[in-house]
Amino acid sequence: MNLLVGPSPNLRGTVKVPPNKSHSFRALIMAALAEGESKIVAPMVSNDWMRGVEALEMFGAKIEPKAENVWHVAGTGGRLATPDDVVDCGNSGIILRFFMALAACCEGYTVLSGDESLRHIRLCQPLIDALNSLGAWAVSTKGDGHAPVIVRGRLAGGRAEIDGLDSQPVSALLIASSLAAAPTELAVRRPGEKPWVGMTLAWLHRCGAEVSHTDYQLYRVRGQSRWKGFPCQIPLDWSAALYPLAAALITRDSEVHVPGMDFADAQGDKEVVNILKSMGADIEVGGDAVIARSSRLTGREIDCNDFIDQFILLAVLGAYAEGETVLTNAAICRHKECDRITEICRALKAMGADVTERDDGLIVRRSRLHGAKLDSRGDHRMVTTLTVAALGADGQSLVSDIECVKKTFPNFVEQMQAIGGDMRMQ
Repeated sequence: MNLLVGPSPNLRGTVKVPPNKSHSFRALIMAALAEGESKIVAPMVSNDWMRGVEALEMFGAKIEPKAENVWHVAGTGGRLATPDDVVDCGNSGIILRFFMALAACCEGYTVLSGDESLRHIRLCQPLIDALNSLGAWAVSTKGDGHAPVIVRGRLAGGRAEIDGLDSQPVSALLIASSLAAAPTELAVRRPGEKPWVGMTLAWLHRCGAEVSHTDYQLYRVRGQSRWKGFPCQIPLDWSAALYPLAAALITRDSEVHVPGMDFADAQGDKEVVNILKSMGADIEVGGDAVIARSSRLTGREIDCNDFIDQFILLAVLGAYAEGETVLTNAAICRHKECDRITEICRALKAMGADVTERDDGLIVRRSRLHGAKLDSRGDHRMVTTLTVAALGADGQSLVSDIECVKKTFPNFVEQMQAIGGDMRMQ
């Protein structure tokens, strides 16, 4: 399904954003490892969530919805069963990486695979090497460092080194190492995406696991941790909140409200609000609500690593900002659902933007964007970002393959239509 988007001045109203996916998965995994029952209120339920539920049940947990927006999880107490079938991770890097590490806590062999992006783009070799260093056994079946992978436990503990440019393998190892037979010391080269590791640490500490770190470069995990079930409510998603806020900034006579946001939460994307303010954005924060109004932005240099999922949105805003916007430290974007550096560069050029691709980012100059046919590459963040770009452009744009937006923002189109966005399905 495609989305036809036209210029949309006068965006006005309130957008209710969904819960955060990263918190949802960490809550689900920690509950599945707990002793007794946990209650997760208002998680981000999507195809990825359902795949995660199915996989964790293969590892021995019992998970079911009990009421509207409430899921109960009967945990394994850290004693995981070996799945009796292939774990299909779909399009989810977090399922592949986190569950590879969980598979290292089982006695038998676990096979994990997924879609084309997991089999060819989302690299697993650093995690494979680290698992082998810690007493487990892991291999890529094709020998290319991608899924399918086979993992056998058990994780013994010890010492491992890993490249930390991608935070998911680091987070996965920290959770699995909390169950290992002996303590683990994990040395991380090039630590990146630190807020996501910080979120994992917050969940481990909440559950009582003993983990310490030195500047995200050296971790010590005690091992043999056990924790009880817990209740939790998932906070709203800062990533999703930024799309309607950005749309207000780049369209005329607009004012958009996003309620329910928590600035004390561990999500790194909340820092983008301050980045936008530094670019001249008229953004007001009152209590738990964020209000954005039409603004004249000025370009600047931005290190994107702490809010890497917003790299492509910042690239779009750069095209609407006076002067030049330089986006750096985003090389990991080449290994997401698609190569986001190349793909957003290609899309912006199709819309008439003056943009230069670099190894670790982009240089974007003030441009007058026009409508174009835009390929989402089946990437949920490309869908939301390209839609925002089209709302402020001249003429109509067609954004392809938008079904994947359900991964993080299921009612994105309806929410944007409700505040005046000119868009319809085709």
